[in-house]
Amino acid sequence: MYNFETMDKRLIIFGNLFLVANRLQTVMDSQMEGLTAKQWLVLTMLGMFDEPPTLKQLAKMCNTSHQNTKQLVLKLESKGFLEVTKDPKDARAMRICATAKCTEWELANQENNAKFVNQMFFTLTQKEILVTMTSLLKIYDALEDMANEQK
Repeated sequence: MYNFETMDKRLIIFGNLFLVANRLQTVMDSQMEGLTAKQWLVLTMLGMFDEPPTLKQLAKMCNTSHQNTKQLVLKLESKGFLEVTKDPKDARAMRICATAKCTEWELANQENNAKFVNQMFFTLTQKEILVTMTSLLKIYDALEDMANEQK
């Protein structure tokens, strides 16, 4: 049995990162209409680009494999949220564009999304939110460095 009082707190955080990720996905999947959490992430990351990204660029932004991103994009395309077109300059590349249905969904769910985030963070102070954000960014950067060392 684990003794959480004496256990290395980094190990507790390590385990909790997985638990939080699983819980977040489960709750989002049960509360979002028409999308899964992973599909929502793809649409959110799509909004980070000034012009329609290639599948490779979107996969990198989502930090997932090309294959996983392609499956999500194809599912979103079949639901009418995305349009996949060939790049006019490179026939091998596919460009990913949001459709009007995607924009409509975002507008229709804006209030629910804000409520979800507010409920998720309501117990944290502004200082705790800042520390959590900063800590997660540092952890992400460390993981990025670890991934780059393996290449």
